[in-house]
Amino acid sequence: MDARAPTHPYWAAIVDQAPRVLGLMDREALSPTSGCGDRTYWAWKFTDFPGARFQESLCVLSFLYSTPGSEYFKNPNLLTWIGRGMEYWCKIQYKDGSFDEAYPFERSLAATAFTGFYVGEGFRMVQDDLPDATRARVKVALRRAGDWLVGHDEHHGFLSNHLAAAAAALMNMHLITRDPRYLERCQYFVNKILSHQSPEGWYDEYGGADPGYQTHGTFYLARIHQLRPEPRLLESIERSMRFLANFIHVDGSLGGEYTSRNTQTYYPAAFEMLQSSLPIASWIAERMRPAVASASAAGLRSVDAYNYYPFLNNLVFAHQAFSDADRDPKPPEGPSEAEGLTWFPAAGLARVRTARYDAYVGTRKGGVVKVFDRQKGALVYNDCGYIGRLEGGGFCSSQYEDGERKVSVTPEVIEVEGAFAAISKPVMNPLKFMAFRAFNLTAGQVPALAFWMKNLLVKTLIYRKKPLSIAFKRRIELGASSVRVTDNLEGPDASKVVELRWEPVFTTIHMGSSRYFVPNELEVAFPESASDEAHALDPRRVAAGVRLERNVTFSSPEGEVVE
Repeated sequence: MDARAPTHPYWAAIVDQAPRVLGLMDREALSPTSGCGDRTYWAWKFTDFPGARFQESLCVLSFLYSTPGSEYFKNPNLLTWIGRGMEYWCKIQYKDGSFDEAYPFERSLAATAFTGFYVGEGFRMVQDDLPDATRARVKVALRRAGDWLVGHDEHHGFLSNHLAAAAAALMNMHLITRDPRYLERCQYFVNKILSHQSPEGWYDEYGGADPGYQTHGTFYLARIHQLRPEPRLLESIERSMRFLANFIHVDGSLGGEYTSRNTQTYYPAAFEMLQSSLPIASWIAERMRPAVASASAAGLRSVDAYNYYPFLNNLVFAHQAFSDADRDPKPPEGPSEAEGLTWFPAAGLARVRTARYDAYVGTRKGGVVKVFDRQKGALVYNDCGYIGRLEGGGFCSSQYEDGERKVSVTPEVIEVEGAFAAISKPVMNPLKFMAFRAFNLTAGQVPALAFWMKNLLVKTLIYRKKPLSIAFKRRIELGASSVRVTDNLEGPDASKVVELRWEPVFTTIHMGSSRYFVPNELEVAFPESASDEAHALDPRRVAAGVRLERNVTFSSPEGEVVE
């Protein structure tokens, strides 16, 4: 089968990126950073440590080297550069086996897991062609990383995608070294993920459901199943995909601000890999292939450097699955097309479908709403709630993750009650950075203190919020051809707000993998007929009580949004 054939949807995207991947690597033999994939560090010299995760490039490069039909196939120069990259990965590893991702002496489970997985995959592709000395050093480094993963866990939050990567890395380490401890620890992480899986199907990401991250984490579980089939794991993946399929939008996007971590990313590999086993995987893969090509969902063309290699490598596995000569896809079976309410109370996610529209509501996020015109296949209304600026420079919002809100959900009306909260949107400045680095280079070298710092950062950037005395009640009325959103805001703490706005798109927590551009943002604008009051609100009026109403109507085939 010709990998370059037009029917292969992922091949061109992979090969087109090869010059960029090679350009990001230091390929000079005598350079002190020879093999480093972090160009910001070795070329621009803008950072003070090399990010280990840039070595994940070794997976796609090893794929290009080992795949017939590629102009890079068995190229000796490419093999030399791959060897240097693997040597550099070994060089930046701590003696305890861990790696850094975000700052020096971090000893990150994510960096150790993700790089361990992708370096392990690349190593298995090219190990027979590597020099003996390089092959031996990489095996030692993989053992060190495996030993570290055996003795460490993620403690600053429950992130299923991180744990899945750790499990998949350990599976590769077991296959390379035949050490049974790695297989046992792989199963530990898989069991932990499955024990936290919601009965609704979703995998836990910081306490909630996030379809974008779920497409990523599911890939690592699918790879484990591919390498060592297990019915229990496949059943879990199937349930997760059945949940996920409900949040694929008619325009090819998915998820967003109404979900736990706000992501809109789509990683295709898991669905291509499991088409021969799961009809729901076939449905998602077929439904989303055009979205990969058009970038309707956030993907390779929209992400930054920190998600570039996870996406590019994911396309490698998607391509391998799609081009497998033994591929025998199951007939696709998606979620029901019936009109009505689909409600996941634990996730706080609702979808209401009529003949004219799909409406998605995140009740745990304060009633964030997305409405899609089913006839146009387009987003026509996005409503993330309210965000304000407080005296002294802080921020407040109606949008934040909270499972304790008062919620009522029926097919015709969804109501969400809660309060505004003060939120944090911090960024670095020179003084903060100096203090942070002083800690990294002193007390932060002690692993226990480094983990304490990680927990503090997560609490500050993700979990920290303080309730305010500003009551918020949202009522969403869902008619056959209209959606009405009515908000009531009232409370004395509005006097502390100096600027308050309703906005269609914003987020309130630190999440590097969210807010990538997707094309439907170009379609979302403030309603032309709306007064400025609908967007810029007077906090004094809010203190006394204000009622706001917005309508989405579908009175014509084109549909319209009016105030």
